[in-house]
Amino acid sequence: MKIILIGLTAALMSVASFAMNNGHNMDHGGQHIQFKRIESNGITLSNFQARASIGRTKNSGIYGEIRAVKPDRLIGVSTSFASMAELHEHINDDGVMRMRKKEGGLVINPGQPTVMRPGGHHIMLMGLHKQLIAGEMIDLTLEFDSGQILDISVPVVSIKKMHH
Repeated sequence: MKIILIGLTAALMSVASFAMNNGHNMDHGGQHIQFKRIESNGITLSNFQARASIGRTKNSGIYGEIRAVKPDRLIGVSTSFASMAELHEHINDDGVMRMRKKEGGLVINPGQPTVMRPGGHHIMLMGLHKQLIAGEMIDLTLEFDSGQILDISVPVVSIKKMHH
């Protein structure tokens, strides 16, 4: 009976904590880390997050999901937080995983999410101007072949809290 009561109490505390935080995950210090979904002219952005800096490295990655109602292509990215931002992909080169710039942009097919994640397509930030700290937000501009430009704020998340 005690085990059931303890389990129920823990579950109720977890639900209450989630509800008090409006359904958002929290990082250390109570910082919100969930990206607010954005819909604009047939393009939907969700689950965007930037990886917090690891040590003194000057590079990082941004991941997320893009949906579109019409065919489009993500052709450019930029941020004030890095000297350079590029679309990248991982490829298998004779058994060796390599990362390279995604030439021609990232295709977005209607009704099919285009997912950027570690080990796949992603936005690579190079030459960071400062360390990316979990709980902070960074600016990101996305440019689409259709001419649409979206300026968004992306939460910085520790590698342990990233959604893979």
